[in-house]
Amino acid sequence: MNEKRQNLQVAQPWDTLAQVYAASRNVSADQLVEWPAQLKMCGSFQGKSVLDVGCGTGDKARYFAEHGAASVVGVDPSQGFSLNWIGHAACPNLSFAIGNFENLLELPETGQRQFDLVVSFQALMYAANLVKTVATLRSLLTPGGELVISVPHPFRFAILKNEIEGWGHGCAYQRTDPYRYPSPWKEDVFLEHGTPRISDYVNAIAAAGLRIEAVEEPAATEEFREIAPEKAAWMDRYVGILIFRAHLAA
Repeated sequence: MNEKRQNLQVAQPWDTLAQVYAASRNVSADQLVEWPAQLKMCGSFQGKSVLDVGCGTGDKARYFAEHGAASVVGVDPSQGFSLNWIGHAACPNLSFAIGNFENLLELPETGQRQFDLVVSFQALMYAANLVKTVATLRSLLTPGGELVISVPHPFRFAILKNEIEGWGHGCAYQRTDPYRYPSPWKEDVFLEHGTPRISDYVNAIAAAGLRIEAVEEPAATEEFREIAPEKAAWMDRYVGILIFRAHLAA
C-alpha cells in the first residue's frame, strides 16, 4: 500500500473517532487493564526523555511528564486527537506534533534528537512497513534506551476475521495484509490496518538490533469484571493486548 495513502486512511477515521474514544476511556480496558501493564513495562522513566508515538489523547504522555520524565514528546497523525492536546498546554515539559511513523525523522520535534524511552501504544499495526518502522523507532533511542510497544493481540484479529469472513482461525491469523472492520467505538466508522503475527513483531524488533527483555499479555482483572462486565467479556473474547519491552545496547 502506498505510504501516503495509508497515512491518510489512518488519520481520517480517527479524526471522527477521537472524541468518542476519549469519552470512553474513564471505564475501559485501556484505562483499567492495559495502561497499568504498559506503565509497568516502561519501568523507571524519571529524569528521562520520552517519545510517545501514536499518543492519541496525549493523556499518557502527560502522565510521563507529570511523574518525573525530564521531557516528553507526543506524536499522532489525527487532527481530531490534537484538540485534546490543548488541555495539556500547562505542562511545561510536554509537547506535541502532528506526524506519523513514516515522517518521524522529518519532524522538528523528533528528527534531530534521541530519547531514553520510546513508547508506542496500540498504534504499530498502522505502520506501512513494520520492519522499517521499528528500525526508525530504534534510531530515535539513545544508547542504552528502551522501546516499549503494545499492540492488539494478533489472536484478536484471527478471531474477528473468522467471525466476519469465516476464514478459520488459522487462515485468518496467517493473513497479515490490511484488514478493514467496524471500530469498537462507532460501528459505522471503519478501521483498516495490517494484522501482523506475533512472529512478525518479534522479527521486526530483532531486525532492528534490539533485544527483547520482557513480554506481557495482561488479562482482565476481577476489579475490571466488577466495574465493566460487558467490556471484560469483550476482552475475554478477543484476548487483549501484547506488550514488548526491548533494549538498545549501550
